[in-house]
Parts: sequence; structure tokens; C-alpha cells
Amino acid sequence: MESFEHIPKYPVQTLAKALDILRYLKDNSSTEGVSISEISRALTIGKSGVHRTLDTLMAYGFVEKAGANSTNYLLGWGLFDAGNAVPKQHTLNGANYIPQLEKLCNRFSETVNMGVFNQYETVIICKIEPNIKLRTNTQVGEREPLYATALGKLFLSDFSPEELAEYFANIDASPLAANTITTLAFMQREVAQIRRQGYALDNEEYVDGMICFAMPIRDFTGKTISGISVSGPARRMTPEKLENIKESLAPVCQKLSAFLGYN
Repeated sequence: MESFEHIPKYPVQTLAKALDILRYLKDNSSTEGVSISEISRALTIGKSGVHRTLDTLMAYGFVEKAGANSTNYLLGWGLFDAGNAVPKQHTLNGANYIPQLEKLCNRFSETVNMGVFNQYETVIICKIEPNIKLRTNTQVGEREPLYATALGKLFLSDFSPEELAEYFANIDASPLAANTITTLAFMQREVAQIRRQGYALDNEEYVDGMICFAMPIRDFTGKTISGISVSGPARRMTPEKLENIKESLAPVCQKLSAFLGYN
């Protein structure tokens, strides 16, 4: 049996064997199917036990015969139908992410934002502010340009070369701060680096004197559907602090991504 984070207190061995068989069919899929003998050998389950389990799974549409006269088995469409319900039950809401954002804000005493992609812009859907005077003035619902922000560049890093070129052809990439990236060539290098390192940095590109660090939240398709950022004045966002933010933000984004099915 594969190793999972959760270990059942009261395991049901028959159910565990059925799940092992389903997983074996998944990992050894072919149009010809898998025989009872092969499953029996691989999982060290008696042939009669494998046969009874497969027969029960067939009744629920989770497995099926590879053909009318075949004795081999395939995964069934009933399993596919059940799987399609998973994304509908795993969507981000405040209960998922607000406590995590609050912990980040309390730890670093900096503004923490969560944003989503919408029509060539980032929309801020959540903002947690520290109880200090000098902080960012971003508001929930605010729309920010992709090319000048850390969250926005996360979404740009998902773009294909053609999509990135089209984006720059359809926007006014005017400089907004001292280090704003305003050319396609420069952004191509920037997004390549973001893909390699797994995070984006706004180094005084949107607001002079402000630095923002962001990491992606991905869904089961691997697409970046949201991002979390930590931002503050450049004098406070030292290299050491940015590294600490990275170490704290990474597991939060990984946990939320895993909830959405990203592996």
C-alpha cells in the first residue's frame, strides 16, 4: 500500500485491498486491461479475493471488463464520474486562506495580499494589514497591472510565448516606478526566472520604495489560479527577511495548492 499522510485508526482491510486494486489499475493502465493473476501477484492478494473485489467494483461502475470476451479489467467510467465531483468540492474560501494570511502578517508585520487573474489584471481579493503606520495602500477589489507587480508576474509566467507577446501588444506598459519592466524582451527573461525559482519579486516596480514577494497557488491542472504576496518598504524588506518570507510562504501555498489537487 502507498504511504499517505493520514493513517486510519480503524482500517478496513477489505476496503484497503479494493483501493489498492484501483490504484494498481491506474498505475498499470492499458487498453488491454490487467488480469486477475497479475493483480494477485503484484498485490499478494489471493485470486479469489481479487475476483470478488473486482466483481463488487463492477457493480458500482468503478471497473469494467476490457472486452466482451476478456477476463482482464480496466478502470470504469463510474470512477471518472466520481472524480469529476472533486474539483467542485475543493474551492478556496476565506476559511481556507485567511488564517494563513493572518499568521504571515503577524509574523512579518507586513501587508499580505491574495490576488486572482482577471482580464489582463490582478484583482486583490483579500488583504491583511499589520498594526503599523507605514504600510501599503492596496485595497480589496483593487485591480493591478500584471507587468508591474509580483502577483501579476506570477500569472504572466503561466503565459505561452505567444500569449505573452499578445499581452504586451495590447497594453500600455508605461513605467510606474523606478524599476518597472516595460519591454517584452525583458519580461521574457523575467518570467523564465520566475518559473525556475518558483516565486516573483516586485523590486520597486509598481511603487517606488516598496518591495513585494509573491508565490503561486496552483490547481489540479497545474495552472496558477491565485497568489499570495507579502509587501513592505524596501528598507524593511532585507535579503534576510525575504528569505524568511520565502520559507514561510512556500508551505502555505503548497498546502492550498494540494487542497486544489496540485501535485
